[in-house]
Amino acid sequence: MNPQSIVTVLGLILTLTGQTQPATAPLTPPAKIILDVDLAEDVDDAGALATLHALANLGEAEILGILISSKNEWVGPCADAINTWYGRPDLPIGYQRGLQFGYRNVKDSARETPSQYAERVARAFPHDLKRSSDAPDAALLCRRLLAAQPDRSVTLVTVGFLTNLRDLLDSRPDEHSPLDGEALVKQKVRVWVCMGGIFPAGRFPDGQGEYNLMWDTGASVRAVNDWPTPVVFSGFAIGAAIKVGARLRETPEANPVRGCYQHYNGLQNREAWDQTAVLCAVRGVSSYWKLSEPGFCLMHARVSQGWNEWIPTSQKEHRYLVEFMPPKEVGKVIEDLMLAPPRVGNR
Repeated sequence: MNPQSIVTVLGLILTLTGQTQPATAPLTPPAKIILDVDLAEDVDDAGALATLHALANLGEAEILGILISSKNEWVGPCADAINTWYGRPDLPIGYQRGLQFGYRNVKDSARETPSQYAERVARAFPHDLKRSSDAPDAALLCRRLLAAQPDRSVTLVTVGFLTNLRDLLDSRPDEHSPLDGEALVKQKVRVWVCMGGIFPAGRFPDGQGEYNLMWDTGASVRAVNDWPTPVVFSGFAIGAAIKVGARLRETPEANPVRGCYQHYNGLQNREAWDQTAVLCAVRGVSSYWKLSEPGFCLMHARVSQGWNEWIPTSQKEHRYLVEFMPPKEVGKVIEDLMLAPPRVGNR
């Protein structure tokens, strides 16, 4: 590893572990976030959006854009409704196309993703985006957003499938950047925070891999194995131990995130898988978690069943979250953020 890489990794670790800078250092600027969600089969994506908007309202995050990794014409409008509620109706939204870079045999990229709440919320709450497919291609939008940012400044957060990241890596030079996808990511992305995987085991006792990484297996293999920057994984067990959502009944009925949970499970608690990735991306591990030793999350694929294998090694820049603060306390932090109102003057 060259000296510049060592400096970069040390800086990343300092931030993720919550260690403070010297008193003479300037205040930490907001984390520049691109969030990739599926916002379909589960409802924690809606909670993740609420968490991110709340952190942005506190000045801790700058939301550059939202990417959609599922195939569902109502998911984009649902995301737009949530953004509108939080006073950010013009946030760029990108929708996954999945097949534009030559993956003609990858059926997972084109599979329709059902949702119990996306259409209902989109029909009931104000927004401008009529259909998901009216949004620009997610990978190409991501190229534009990355190209406009300073080098090594963007945190990419995925809480769904990795189709968009595969397409981003495989993207070609365009009017926004002369770099191909891998080179652009390496230049602009500081860290990728991924909600996905099972650590350190890699699979459940029945042999199944974690949902986000096994959905579009080919995309997961390409994205995880070839990603050119540090990666932090919030594995299945981290979010599974945290239950949030029931307190959304304390928020106004005009809140679309409340609507998502209402239609999904009647405003009951649900695991906070996706919220943990957002919280980590913005605040680092802080006192919430610890980071594993460095290693490599190697993705495997057999037909459509993907799973991860953790290989400890100091030669790679992958890490995963390890429980530290009691999950109930982390859940209180997350749920307080989810209940935070929109910016003053917007609602």
